[in-house]
Amino acid sequence: SDLGLVPEDWGGQTVTVPVSAKKRENIPALLEMVLLVTELSELKANPKRNASGTVLEAKLDKGRGPVATILVQDGTLRVGDTIIAGTIVGKVRALIDDRGKSIKTAPPATPVEVLGLGGLPSPGDLFQALEDAAKARQIAQYRQTQAKDKALGSKGARLTLESLQAQLAEGGMKELPIIVKADVQGSAEVLSDTLTKLSDERVKIRIIHSGVGAINESDVLLAAASNAIVI
Repeated sequence: SDLGLVPEDWGGQTVTVPVSAKKRENIPALLEMVLLVTELSELKANPKRNASGTVLEAKLDKGRGPVATILVQDGTLRVGDTIIAGTIVGKVRALIDDRGKSIKTAPPATPVEVLGLGGLPSPGDLFQALEDAAKARQIAQYRQTQAKDKALGSKGARLTLESLQAQLAEGGMKELPIIVKADVQGSAEVLSDTLTKLSDERVKIRIIHSGVGAINESDVLLAAASNAIVI
């Protein structure tokens, strides 16, 4: 209700169907209602246009490199397409469906794993397939510059010996710098948020870096330089 999703039982517009996969209750009814709402609201996708959609998850696979799980919401994604997701650009090398099979095309409403990206996009990033690879790289470069400027703008929050000394002199907070590494981007985000919320009036927890994959030498060097803990 707070989010504007008022059930029909309360006089709203949101269709609700109580379901249980365990008891096998109302699954066909749910699918019927999805189709009905789609028809009434004219929620249609065009399979002939360039693909667009949302990144659901991203992980670093030892054998396959950066792997993003995406949902195609409009258009059709094909092997060989150039896509941009947030600040990451790449060429689709392979598409893997939800059964682990390799497919050539992914039409609207298809969740797929994409191989061939140049890095890890963030969950929630929108992706777009572009015909011009040079234009895609240009857009990615521009977005990276913006993200860098934003990061530099918040540089004042970084802990230095002087600022820590000043905080201690004021009887203020001590800071605990932490580096978070996780298997997938979603886990890293949740861990970072959860750890930050553990801060209290005595100790402030600060995430100085979060990433995906195994702990590497640069993480250890950063931890040594920042007196941080690697989780």
